[in-house]
Amino acid sequence: MAKVAFWITAGPDLEAKAISGIMLASRLKKNRGQDVEVYFFGPGVELVGKPSDKVKEALVMLRDAEVHGGYCPFNAQQFDVESAVSGEGLHGEPAGEALVRLIEEGYQVVGY
Repeated sequence: MAKVAFWITAGPDLEAKAISGIMLASRLKKNRGQDVEVYFFGPGVELVGKPSDKVKEALVMLRDAEVHGGYCPFNAQQFDVESAVSGEGLHGEPAGEALVRLIEEGYQVVGY
């Protein structure tokens, strides 16, 4: 089984790129049973906190596939989207801690 972590930094200006990563993560988990996590960092946190309809649909796919998702709480404060992001079922974890944890747990980190 593959262990893949999607590190989403693409923000609202690169919405299509972020959505492709979110959808791929969802499909790898749902259709192939792979061990997948998604982490939103920087502008990616803003994308989730102020989502378009397309982003909302992609986030529903992520939840439906039961993909573990996280975000940088400091970025959520920076973009003033804390309650919106946590309301998406994601958990806050500082970026440095998340990245080290993912690597130590054997995940391949893929950036979007």
